[in-house]
Amino acid sequence: MKILWICGLPQEVQREVLRNQDHGAYAAWSWIMGHLPPPDGIELHIACRTARHTSPQEFTYRGARFHLIPVKARARVFCLFQFDWLFFRELAKQINPDVIHGWGTEDAYALIAIRLSPERHLVQIQGNINTYRKRVPMPWQAILAAWSERMALARARHVVAENEYSLESAWPMIRTKSVHIVEHPIRAGFCTAPPADGEGRQILYLGAIEERKGIWDALEAFRGGAPADWKLMIVGNGEAGTVARLRRSISENDLHSRVRHHPQLSTAEIVSLMQVSSVFLLPTRIDTGPTALKEALAMGLWPVCYDNSGPAYYIRRFQYGNLAEDLKIADLTAVLRQVLATQPWKQMVNRTKIEAHIRPHFDRGRIWRDLTTLYRNISSA
Repeated sequence: MKILWICGLPQEVQREVLRNQDHGAYAAWSWIMGHLPPPDGIELHIACRTARHTSPQEFTYRGARFHLIPVKARARVFCLFQFDWLFFRELAKQINPDVIHGWGTEDAYALIAIRLSPERHLVQIQGNINTYRKRVPMPWQAILAAWSERMALARARHVVAENEYSLESAWPMIRTKSVHIVEHPIRAGFCTAPPADGEGRQILYLGAIEERKGIWDALEAFRGGAPADWKLMIVGNGEAGTVARLRRSISENDLHSRVRHHPQLSTAEIVSLMQVSSVFLLPTRIDTGPTALKEALAMGLWPVCYDNSGPAYYIRRFQYGNLAEDLKIADLTAVLRQVLATQPWKQMVNRTKIEAHIRPHFDRGRIWRDLTTLYRNISSA
């Protein structure tokens, strides 16, 4: 079965295959990488937009055929991404896929899939811009992206989400009855490496250095709720001004010996860091299904998050982690203090959940079986 995915260029691919030349990779797209390699019987093509080079490129990486498609159209968002599909038209004709899967409604990916294959497409809900705008400040361009998102979901014949929260948040915009839930697998290393033993007195924040992810609340909760012998590892990058503010905050609060910031780490380095950590602190304001949280759960870290959106869904699903009152820093601090004092991740009833429930839920083989069944149903409809 031939499947064509439309998505952004993963940073890992730019780093490992393209020798870190700037091809416009702006995100990890770790949920894409978690699917690789595809199973036997699936010929997977992944088409990624790039605005940096004028010639298309093709290469094979981790069992998938990647296609870099130059899209240099200016002011794409002002046109509501209506013309991006033209750049992918020739590739779709060459491949002649059974199904085209557009990964995300917040950019052109879903609209491209719909235009290239009006009957045999699958639209993936990822970042829900219309819901995000209600919770966090966003640039004015997000208004146009939100219109485009509503248009894509209204036109979609087949829609898939990674969890019940994601589907519920987008439901008012969906017109089709063909809606499905298929989880995203996490990268293999997080399901195969030995999980954290729970002895490390270290808290991990893994996410962009931005307000939406809750970096300032995380720092404040750590400062007020963690004993002096606990450390905080921050992994993630952001705009220069925001990173400078983080460094100033660490300095002004005399946290140099307890807080360390890594702008970027490899997958293997993140796995190793999780193995010596015990708590995952991510007080995000909204997140559809944060991959970092899923990977931390699979590595046995105990999440502490606000009671909202995707994090609340996963913590309740597995009964693993603690939730603070939404957007209340005082409660977040109190919850973190209690968690560090009681250390619930050491309880055997919780330890057994890692191998028995959490890792199987994010297993690539299981998820591909569900996804393949969905692809077959769409292609034969």
